[in-house]
Amino acid sequence: MVAGLLYLVGLIATLVTIVMVGASAPAIVQNVSAVLAAADPDYIGLLVDTARSLNWALAPFVGGLVLMALARIVMLLGSIDRALRGSA
Repeated sequence: MVAGLLYLVGLIATLVTIVMVGASAPAIVQNVSAVLAAADPDYIGLLVDTARSLNWALAPFVGGLVLMALARIVMLLGSIDRALRGSA
Protein backbone atom coordinates (compact mmCIF):
# COMPACT_ATOMS: atom_id res chain seq x y z
CA MET A 1 0.00 0.00 0.00
CA VAL A 2 2.73 2.45 0.98
CA ALA A 3 4.82 1.43 -2.00
CA GLY A 4 1.93 2.13 -4.35
CA LEU A 5 1.42 5.59 -2.90
CA LEU A 6 5.15 6.27 -3.06
CA TYR A 7 5.17 5.21 -6.71
CA LEU A 8 2.18 7.44 -7.45
CA VAL A 9 3.81 10.48 -5.81
CA GLY A 10 7.00 9.92 -7.79
CA LEU A 11 5.06 9.50 -11.02
CA ILE A 12 3.10 12.70 -10.45
CA ALA A 13 6.26 14.66 -9.60
CA THR A 14 7.98 13.43 -12.74
CA LEU A 15 5.02 14.08 -15.04
CA VAL A 16 4.34 17.55 -13.64
CA THR A 17 8.00 18.45 -14.12
CA ILE A 18 7.89 17.28 -17.73
CA VAL A 19 4.74 19.34 -18.38
CA MET A 20 6.30 22.43 -16.81
CA VAL A 21 9.46 22.03 -18.89
CA GLY A 22 7.25 21.67 -21.97
CA ALA A 23 5.50 24.90 -21.07
CA SER A 24 8.83 26.73 -20.93
CA ALA A 25 10.10 25.10 -24.15
CA PRO A 26 9.02 27.84 -26.61
CA ALA A 27 11.29 30.40 -24.93
CA ILE A 28 14.19 27.96 -24.95
CA VAL A 29 13.63 27.08 -28.61
CA GLN A 30 13.48 30.76 -29.52
CA ASN A 31 16.78 31.40 -27.70
CA VAL A 32 18.44 28.43 -29.45
CA SER A 33 17.18 29.58 -32.84
CA ALA A 34 18.45 33.11 -32.24
CA VAL A 35 21.90 31.90 -31.24
CA LEU A 36 22.17 29.45 -34.14
CA ALA A 37 21.08 32.13 -36.63
CA ALA A 38 23.87 34.45 -35.52
CA ALA A 39 26.92 34.91 -37.72
CA ASP A 40 29.28 33.45 -35.10
CA PRO A 41 27.25 31.12 -32.83
CA ASP A 42 28.57 30.46 -29.34
CA TYR A 43 27.70 26.81 -28.76
CA ILE A 44 29.19 26.61 -25.27
CA GLY A 45 27.31 29.73 -24.18
CA LEU A 46 24.14 28.31 -25.69
CA LEU A 47 24.58 25.07 -23.77
CA VAL A 48 25.25 26.94 -20.52
CA ASP A 49 22.23 29.23 -20.98
CA THR A 50 19.96 26.31 -21.79
CA ALA A 51 21.19 24.33 -18.78
CA ARG A 52 20.82 27.39 -16.56
CA SER A 53 17.23 27.89 -17.69
CA LEU A 54 16.37 24.25 -16.92
CA ASN A 55 18.30 23.77 -13.66
CA TRP A 56 15.12 24.11 -11.59
CA ALA A 57 13.70 20.96 -13.20
CA LEU A 58 16.53 18.63 -12.23
CA ALA A 59 15.65 18.09 -8.57
CA PRO A 60 11.92 17.28 -8.95
CA PHE A 61 12.53 15.10 -12.00
CA VAL A 62 15.32 13.04 -10.45
CA GLY A 63 13.51 13.00 -7.10
CA GLY A 64 10.40 11.59 -8.75
CA LEU A 65 12.43 8.92 -10.51
CA VAL A 66 14.15 7.99 -7.24
CA LEU A 67 10.79 7.72 -5.44
CA MET A 68 9.47 5.49 -8.20
CA ALA A 69 12.57 3.27 -8.05
CA LEU A 70 12.33 3.02 -4.27
CA ALA A 71 8.67 2.03 -4.52
CA ARG A 72 9.50 -0.65 -7.10
CA ILE A 73 12.20 -2.04 -4.78
CA VAL A 74 9.74 -2.17 -1.88
CA MET A 75 7.18 -3.91 -4.12
CA LEU A 76 9.78 -6.45 -5.22
CA LEU A 77 10.85 -7.15 -1.65
CA GLY A 78 7.23 -7.59 -0.64
CA SER A 79 6.57 -10.09 -3.40
CA ILE A 80 9.75 -12.02 -2.53
CA ASP A 81 8.65 -12.09 1.12
CA ARG A 82 5.21 -13.43 0.17
CA ALA A 83 6.74 -16.07 -2.10
CA LEU A 84 9.19 -17.27 0.53
CA ARG A 85 6.56 -17.31 3.23
CA GLY A 86 4.44 -19.65 1.15
CA SER A 87 7.25 -22.16 0.57
CA ALA A 88 8.76 -22.20 4.05
